[in-house]
Amino acid sequence: MGSARKRDNGAVRAEVEDLKLFELEKSPIISVEINLELIPLFLYKARGRSEESLEATNVIRTPDGQRVEQYVKVVGGREYGLPGPVDRDVHVAIMKLVHRAGGLPPDGVVSFSLYELLKVLGKNRGGNNYEKVRESLDRVADCVIYAQNAFYDNETEQFRTHRFTPWSVHFASTRQGQGRSTERHVLKFHEILVRSYNSGYLKTLDTDFFFSLKSPMAKSLYQLVDARRRGKLSWTVGVQQLRQLIPIPESYRYDSKIREKVEPGLKELKRRGFLERADYEQRGEDQVICFRISRNFVEARDRPQVALSSRERGTADALIRHGVSAPKAEKLVSDNGASHCRRYLDALPHQTGITNPAGWLIRYIENAWPVTLPGEAVTKEPELSPIGDAARPDEEHVRRALKKRLDAGEFDKTIADLESLPYDQYSRFVAASAPIVDADENRYYLSLEGDLYLYVGPPNPENRFFLRTLDRSTAG
Repeated sequence: MGSARKRDNGAVRAEVEDLKLFELEKSPIISVEINLELIPLFLYKARGRSEESLEATNVIRTPDGQRVEQYVKVVGGREYGLPGPVDRDVHVAIMKLVHRAGGLPPDGVVSFSLYELLKVLGKNRGGNNYEKVRESLDRVADCVIYAQNAFYDNETEQFRTHRFTPWSVHFASTRQGQGRSTERHVLKFHEILVRSYNSGYLKTLDTDFFFSLKSPMAKSLYQLVDARRRGKLSWTVGVQQLRQLIPIPESYRYDSKIREKVEPGLKELKRRGFLERADYEQRGEDQVICFRISRNFVEARDRPQVALSSRERGTADALIRHGVSAPKAEKLVSDNGASHCRRYLDALPHQTGITNPAGWLIRYIENAWPVTLPGEAVTKEPELSPIGDAARPDEEHVRRALKKRLDAGEFDKTIADLESLPYDQYSRFVAASAPIVDADENRYYLSLEGDLYLYVGPPNPENRFFLRTLDRSTAG
């Protein structure tokens, strides 16, 4: 009997681990190794490209005045060819997983699943997405980079010459009972990249902004300009040099043709707020392009970021893909909870006449306006609790929406957990200054009288809405 009670208490404690005051995750602003950001590793466009290798040359002056000629060559593998825009996305997704894990370990080994990568990429498990991601990882592993006087050693503060592959990858799955299998793959970064990363030769990259960009050219330019500007708000480069760094095929010899290819990416980066302007100038025989980076863009990413759990981060990513800015998406999820935001994301495809999805999502999430999902009955339910004659219309909408969610059993597990908690654990949540957060990111307040409230919006007293009074008559 005693052992059974002990097991029951253990089960309760295990369930109550879902009732977390904080479940935070690192910011979408990740750290990436600079050398690899500067090397023209990824084609901005894969289709119609037949190159077997990419080359770039440059001449720089070191702080002591020495002239250094740099040369970089990237050779694609025979089976997979050169990496392209899809592979660039997978590379950024890998770096995001590295960042979430706390950085690159000394041995350079990163354990991951393809499902994790697909989630970061915002792709589902359908179709051949798994195979495409595997192929991207192999394609990057199969290429060889030769950097002559073009790989900066942060420890010795000198440019070095290296020939290396970015990483090696091993795919493995374990068969479990009932025909199920689990995947856990291993990727190992080359030791010179590990050493450079851990010596602090890093820059930040806004992955939310990166993945929200539509055109591969915009992604190429964003990564290149953000790395080359070296913390400044401008960067100037020759048009012909830019062709090598993106890279654009050698067949585009004339400045006018290069500008034509670059223009769509520039327009998107201006529209999205990264660039203030990009001006062409004639300097002697060469034409250059002067990039001016938005101070507001940089300062917004220098500020402390909203910390979100993995589920909240996935919801914020979904909002960003519909055009909501990254800071706004994070705030919507942080203030309102992932489940609340997900309801409107699920409802969006079933709306008609929506010309601005981002604006619709923001307004409906912030106001908790009612929506009906397929299969739900459109009825006028009684309010959850009396609110008085002077209640605002949005409060009425909130209460009706909560009534539906309560009847659907969305809060049943949290209610059952709180009702069955031993008193010493239950008392920790009563009138707590921080909200109770469950596994679905719902935020609650528990009063001294045992009344359970849900926060709709920021966790302030005026945003508490009554759910029900807990019954703890059977609590252990």
